[in-house]
Amino acid sequence: MWRIMGRSNLARRGDEDRGVSLILVMLSMLVLSVLAATIVFTARSETLASYNFKLDTQADYLAKAGIQQALNWLRSSRYQGVTHAQASTYYAVTSTGVPYNYWTSDAAPVQCISGCSVTSGSNSAVQFRGISGTGSTNYPLSGVVTNFNADFPSGGIRVTGDANNSGLLFVDMVLLNYQTVGVGTPPALTAAPVETWLITSRARWTGTSGSTSSVAVAEERAAVQPIYLPTWGNALYGYCSVAMTGSAGVCTDAFNSTFGAYAAGNVTVTSKGCNDPSAPNIIDAGAGVGANGGVSLGSNVTVSGNVTIGSGPPSGCTASGFSGTTSSVLGEVVSGPHVNPPAVPTFRTGFPGAAPTYGLGTNDVRLLPASVATWPTMPPFPDTIHTPPLTAGGPCMDTSCTGTLANPYEISGVSMTGGGKSGNAPILRLVGGPNVFNPVYYNIDSFSQNQGSIEVSGYVVLNVKTSLGIGGNGITNGITSSIPPECVQINYAGTNSVSINGNGAVSAIITAPNATVDLGGGGSAGYMVGAIQANNINVQGGYPVHYDVQLNRAGGQMGVLVTTGYSRKKM
Repeated sequence: MWRIMGRSNLARRGDEDRGVSLILVMLSMLVLSVLAATIVFTARSETLASYNFKLDTQADYLAKAGIQQALNWLRSSRYQGVTHAQASTYYAVTSTGVPYNYWTSDAAPVQCISGCSVTSGSNSAVQFRGISGTGSTNYPLSGVVTNFNADFPSGGIRVTGDANNSGLLFVDMVLLNYQTVGVGTPPALTAAPVETWLITSRARWTGTSGSTSSVAVAEERAAVQPIYLPTWGNALYGYCSVAMTGSAGVCTDAFNSTFGAYAAGNVTVTSKGCNDPSAPNIIDAGAGVGANGGVSLGSNVTVSGNVTIGSGPPSGCTASGFSGTTSSVLGEVVSGPHVNPPAVPTFRTGFPGAAPTYGLGTNDVRLLPASVATWPTMPPFPDTIHTPPLTAGGPCMDTSCTGTLANPYEISGVSMTGGGKSGNAPILRLVGGPNVFNPVYYNIDSFSQNQGSIEVSGYVVLNVKTSLGIGGNGITNGITSSIPPECVQINYAGTNSVSINGNGAVSAIITAPNATVDLGGGGSAGYMVGAIQANNINVQGGYPVHYDVQLNRAGGQMGVLVTTGYSRKKM
């Protein structure tokens, strides 16, 4: 009986479990269905995302093509920039002043003040507008405006890169900055504009050639400008090396000669160091030092700018890289391009021949050229030719010298000795030209200043052939106590070492591509105002160098327009 009842209970429990398998199967099918739907949905979403990404990418590349299209247009003959001579008529610009009188725009974007093309009128941004709703083209040269409207029409440029001609691009350009600089080698300079443009390229991917509706939109922006490499971009540059050692007065800093003399002519400041916060017209930046080979800085040295290490030092140069502490550099240690040395000056066959020699001793005063009867009573930077005019008959091998580039005055030698005190020291007075572009040229075989002063009125170029030494009371001005370095350009063709020292200011720009220039080592109050380029440069003895930022534009090389900044706007 007990067994029969046990089977019955088991049977009932078996009946209760019936259908569980079906439920499990149905649950499994439900899970699998959800998974399948999820996979289908994901696949579909990824397909759509991939398609959208493809469209966005196509539009993005089209926008990039618009940037390149605008860049090519600015490089082409279809575009003409406002020249140096036109700048002050059309743009709000300020002159850098003497000696170069280059232009710098007053605002960013650059403002058009006259001759503007369309409804924007005067005192508004200089711009080309090809994107609807962003404004009107406002450029002063009507022919260039006509070219832009033809090349970048308001209806857009239809892309021809695929079978369906599937996109349109539109371009805006705004002039962010305008300045002019000197291209070439001083004094043979040509003023040329450096423009910074902000290009905006908006692309609409339409899918078909007949459609103007957008399936994707992209916008790219790029800042473009030419690369300008100034000839005198550093206070000191060695085609092989620069070494700065010695006491704490070995340093570089900068000033702007447009605003007067360095430290307002404070001799105590100028001769004792750099970056005196109590003196005006001192800049603790921009006075860099560089070399194709190597730069070495001692522990007491200060460079108010970058140290630039170029490439390709001359044969036999063992200097390489930077040595010293970066704490001596107020800027950064950077890599730069190779700097080619300039060509050395040439001298006519037979020089110095019968050219005169001038030996100056105690109380001697010599005026060159002698054809000028009296020391000119004129401002330091005259705008007119000297009175009386410079005439033939000055120092020369014969009577052909007129002080021009083709026929420079010729001197066999200058030697200044004797008279250590300022009251009886010799004085050499050089008459210069009316401006930096029209100097008076002197070809000199040997030049030695151990005592006395060299006084310059106007602008001169001294081409020295065999030997060069500057000391004593340095190079000053016959009218004022100091002169900008652009007034005196000294080009040394020799290989003998050049010594620059003494107790006065040497205000000049000096090139000596085949020689070593030694600064300091004699006198306790000397200093250099300007810049030096030589095969090797050694600075010691507490000899500071004060760089004029005007030299940043005093000649150089202009490259093509390149992209200097880039961004993408999400649409």
